[in-house]
Amino acid sequence: MTVPTKILIVEDESIVAFNLQQRLAQLGYDVPHVAVSGQQSLDIVSRCQPDLVLMDIHIEGAMDGIEAAARLNETNPVPVIYLTAYSEDSTLERARKTRPYGYLIKPFSERELHATIQMALERHAVEKDLAENRRLLQQALDAASMGILELDTSTKAMTINGRTAELLGRLGGQPLSLDDFLAGIDEKDRPAVAARFQEVLGPLKKFSEEFRLMTSEQPLRWIKVDASVLPGGRISGVLQDISERKHTEWHLRKLNESLESLVSERTIELRETLRELESFSYSVAHDLRSPIRAIAGLSTMLLNEYRDNLNPEAVKLVARISAKSTQMGNLIDALLNLSRLSKVTPIRTEIDMSELASEIMAQQMETEPERVATVSIAPGLKVRGDATLVRSVLDNLLRNAWKFSAKREITRIELGSQLQDWEEVFFLRDNGCGFNMALADDLFSPFRRLHSDADFNGTGIGLSIVQRILARHGGRIWAEAQPDKGATFFFTIPD
Repeated sequence: MTVPTKILIVEDESIVAFNLQQRLAQLGYDVPHVAVSGQQSLDIVSRCQPDLVLMDIHIEGAMDGIEAAARLNETNPVPVIYLTAYSEDSTLERARKTRPYGYLIKPFSERELHATIQMALERHAVEKDLAENRRLLQQALDAASMGILELDTSTKAMTINGRTAELLGRLGGQPLSLDDFLAGIDEKDRPAVAARFQEVLGPLKKFSEEFRLMTSEQPLRWIKVDASVLPGGRISGVLQDISERKHTEWHLRKLNESLESLVSERTIELRETLRELESFSYSVAHDLRSPIRAIAGLSTMLLNEYRDNLNPEAVKLVARISAKSTQMGNLIDALLNLSRLSKVTPIRTEIDMSELASEIMAQQMETEPERVATVSIAPGLKVRGDATLVRSVLDNLLRNAWKFSAKREITRIELGSQLQDWEEVFFLRDNGCGFNMALADDLFSPFRRLHSDADFNGTGIGLSIVQRILARHGGRIWAEAQPDKGATFFFTIPD
């Protein structure tokens, strides 16, 4: 149910007051009280809080209606409409200063009265909403420690609130112009801010700018202004102290620069160390090849020429020396091959891996013609890579598959590809001895072997070479296996 608007009549002529009360009641308004003097109107308003006051200017007592309305604005703001028979300029000027919500000259019609009351109530509601919005805005600005400014572009006069004055280092209430505002900005940032204020009246319509203040304070104070154009050639904006953020950014930038410099220095040192280490490893390995080959050759000659003069135990020992020196030679050759990979730049061409794999497997099967094997190589497996290096990848993987499947009645090897997450992944599957996945982390480490020499011979470096070659091509390799159930190696060679 809608509560009727409550109106207070201030009129010292009882007949006029009664007639007005009746007319208002017919229009649907509630008139619970009638006051005859200014003081009485103040008392009733403080007690009953009406929605609107209809105020006659000439009433009983020392206080006239205009003074009563002024007092109401100070103590209990309420919309006031003047009802009077007087319209001389001096009276109208006095009344205007109290900011009334209407001024009706007697006699007036009910229609005029009703329209004026409705407009006054609407205006008051809008002003209340506006005041509340201003309160909330100010509360938000205070919470964000932000100031506000408004610029009249025709006069260059600027209006600021207390927080803005504090941010700019000015006394509150001091007149401020755009030139004064710009003069307080650091000379390095002043042209940009001045240009922004000029641009805002054009198509830009709004802007955001950060600047330093002209101050002896250290560190410097940074301010951010966000402004936009309003009707009537005015610019309105908010200011915020962003000094802490700017100083943090500066420290982070310096820290990053320092870290980048340090990383650059350490990278250069690391590259030099790696270069020296590679050179040293290559030299050591290269220099070891001759004596190791000599030991292998001499032990072989000893067995061939003096076997009859040696007892069986000595023959075994010399044979072991020959085998171990040959194994050592193979390890040194593998180490040299591994060190060379870091110096090789892949030259990419289109490679038919199906054809390469078929050649490698044909060679393997020729070495053991008595072995039963089923080899499946998918046709059309093509990549772009270095032909020599890719051949080394396939050679190592296929020889491993052949070696570790040697104890099966039928060796089964399959090479193919599949799509995983929109990427072509190649796989090589065998039915060999497999391995425990708990040891998979050691699989690609140099000289780490998951099987003993008694079971399968080898240097333990082949998969390390494979991994490095694939890495040089931007690819990767991983494996899945179970003991005695074979293994599958997956690898990628991106274009």
